Amino acid sequence: MIVTNGVNDSVICTTMNNISFFIMFAMLPSEYFLYLSSIKNTTSSSGQYLIENTTSNMKNTVIIILFAMSLLSSCTIRQDYNQQLLKVDSLMQLRPDSALNILKSISSKKLSTRADNAYYALLLTQAQDKNFVVQKDDSLIQIAVHYYDSIGDTKMQAKAHYYWGCVYRDMNQQAEAIREFLIAAPLTEKVKEKRQLGLIYNNIGYIYNIQDFNQKADSIYQLVEIIAIELKDTTLWAEALSKQGSIALSKGDDYFPIAEQKLSNAFMAADKMGYNRLKADISASLSRLYTRMEQKEKALHYAKLNLSLRRDTARAYRAFFILGDAYYKSEQYDSATFYLNKSLVSKDYGKKADAYMRLADIAMIQGNATLSMELERNSSAYKDSLYKFRRNIVTNKIIKAETDAQTMLQKLYYKWRLNTYLCVFILIIVIIIIITILLYKRYRRKNYLLQKDKQQIEKAHQDLSQHYAKLQIDIVQKDLEIESLRKELASHQVYEEQRKKLQDELDEMVLKRKALAKEAFLHSPLYEKMQAIIKDYQDKDTSDKELSDQEWQEFVAEMDMEWNNAITELCAKYQLSKEELHLICLSLIGFPFSHLEYLLHLSRATLYRKKNALLKRIDTKQDCDFEEILQKIRS
Repeated sequence: MIVTNGVNDSVICTTMNNISFFIMFAMLPSEYFLYLSSIKNTTSSSGQYLIENTTSNMKNTVIIILFAMSLLSSCTIRQDYNQQLLKVDSLMQLRPDSALNILKSISSKKLSTRADNAYYALLLTQAQDKNFVVQKDDSLIQIAVHYYDSIGDTKMQAKAHYYWGCVYRDMNQQAEAIREFLIAAPLTEKVKEKRQLGLIYNNIGYIYNIQDFNQKADSIYQLVEIIAIELKDTTLWAEALSKQGSIALSKGDDYFPIAEQKLSNAFMAADKMGYNRLKADISASLSRLYTRMEQKEKALHYAKLNLSLRRDTARAYRAFFILGDAYYKSEQYDSATFYLNKSLVSKDYGKKADAYMRLADIAMIQGNATLSMELERNSSAYKDSLYKFRRNIVTNKIIKAETDAQTMLQKLYYKWRLNTYLCVFILIIVIIIIITILLYKRYRRKNYLLQKDKQQIEKAHQDLSQHYAKLQIDIVQKDLEIESLRKELASHQVYEEQRKKLQDELDEMVLKRKALAKEAFLHSPLYEKMQAIIKDYQDKDTSDKELSDQEWQEFVAEMDMEWNNAITELCAKYQLSKEELHLICLSLIGFPFSHLEYLLHLSRATLYRKKNALLKRIDTKQDCDFEEILQKIRS
């Protein structure tokens, strides 16, 4: 349904969309707080992107929610935006400065509708962000967020939540920024805005990086790099490489080659584009890298370049420290002292602590131990303050983000509760019915499959038993035929030529009987039990099944029958123990030594030792097998 000027229909549509968003938010808090908890409990673990893998039940819930929302979002409002705003939007990517100037010139009187006000708020926030204007107030972007959430315009929602995250980032409210970026990311993926998704990931990586979640940040920047390559966005690619290089640098000496490669590639890209801000940041990282690699000239070169590329060199405290540190490594202590002292004006406790420590090192080198100790004490004091500051700030931010999220969800709930209660109740009933149907179908399907599996197993057992019985009958038949041939051979009435023919037939019959006996064993319940024991040990290193003495006796008897009592002869001749007898029989059937461990409850080393000792007792070669020995006895 398309709504243009109908007030009542518009209200209905807005209400329905409010309902859909209420349900979405009402069912997502647990996952949201689970994510926040993962941030609180994980400081350096490797991050897969953002949210851990969900269970199948959660996936089903999400599918149902999306289904319900698809029904509700069928009612939308067509937007006829102010033409001047549309023009500004077209300029935003290539000429953000012009877009900002036009927006500042637009009178509020020209923004006659709620849609225009929301569009204007979004464009102005976007233009300020693209022009590197630090935003300290989120009241403007909230106008856009609340409006686009109310009408369910996914594309505009994605953009609004993204720029709300950017504002929170500028306000140094990192946890809130993460929250908004997390809302924006799936919305952006849904509308397939790849470039915006790259920017969202880039900002998430930035927040993780400054909060020292380096492994998570590295994973995110790898995603940014992939997107940048797909989009052929050199700027985004260079930023991703730069951050990955800086993170690799922090990991230690083993990662210096990786850091150098990524930072060098990023520097060349930034240099080619004339992107001086990024070039300065990369130069700083390269200077720190070469300082640690003891490449003094390169470290000093990039430190100077870093300072020269800064717009406000009078307040470039970080650049002063990097240059001072490079001079220190080059043993130019006067220059080092000059720039290190300039960096002390910084309010960054970390930089002040590092600068004081480096000045303490210089004082010690110059023979002023008293001054060195005083400077070292200053460094320690700032390090302690920095630790407390960071610890408290990070913890408080996370706690505040959780509290703010709860407050926000409650506000949304109470805001929509009065005018959506009935509709929400109906939708809940529908969802319950859908879930009940799905669960019932799942139960029926599971029950059906279990019954089918049971029938198949029973049929397989039945087929196995029938085949085993048939093989037993065939073996008996072959025994009769063998016995008949042996009697005929024993007769004095058989000529030599006929005797040879009968002997050949007998040998062939014996081989067939042996093959049948082996096949019968492989289809026997005893063999099935052996395989079950082996599988239990392979899966869980133990088994509640065990062969009884009766089963072992049956197994040995069957193998002895297969080998024409050769095993009995071997046992009597060499006084074999039960273990030795079982070892021979299992080896004859073809079980590998790795399986014999499970059936005989002996280690592989013990089995090899027993086998070799047995072969030595039989006085045969160590590489001989039991089959050869039995064939000799039988012949």
